[in-house]
Amino acid sequence: MRKLALYGGGGFAREVLMLLEDMGLSDRVVAVYESDDLWTERIVAGIATQPIGRFDPATTDLVLAVGNPQARRRMQSSLPAQTRYPTLVHPDARIHRSSSVGEGSIICAGSIVTCDVVIGRQVNLNLITTIGHDCHLEDFVSTAPGVNISGNCILGAGAYFGTNSCVREKVRVAPDAIVGMGAVVVGDLPEAGGVYVGSPARLKPVR
Repeated sequence: MRKLALYGGGGFAREVLMLLEDMGLSDRVVAVYESDDLWTERIVAGIATQPIGRFDPATTDLVLAVGNPQARRRMQSSLPAQTRYPTLVHPDARIHRSSSVGEGSIICAGSIVTCDVVIGRQVNLNLITTIGHDCHLEDFVSTAPGVNISGNCILGAGAYFGTNSCVREKVRVAPDAIVGMGAVVVGDLPEAGGVYVGSPARLKPVR
């Protein structure tokens, strides 16, 4: 059986370790890695951190345990091509059999993914996220806790949704867009990398 390791030592990494405990997989975790240039040895949930340069993809699967989608993208691009990324689904999450979840994605406790949803690679759905029917979440999408996405939405690669934000049906969200905490999205968000806040959500001016 292959070993497991985490890349990232922050708060979300500790939550992922909790998820792995709930999945009965904590005994397979052998390391917590951080980037070579930032690493100083410290303890994360009882595990000493190591520099990512020590990671061996031949024996160990790697979880990208950071919430920031752009950071996960950079991390994956720096890793060996043969790296394997497990898909983690909490036992209390529900995913309908007609939906699919891509490699390396993490679905946290209480989340619900309904019918005919396509979830890409390295997507993070944090606690109690709901995804409605026929949505398409591209690679590296991330939600904070309590996000609600209605049906038939397309969420661009790297988009981020803050805690308790919600999106009405048939909305398109541009790649790398940021939806603020509690924002109510009632129409398309077309600005790639734009920050949208408020109710209804509007593009925040750049100052």
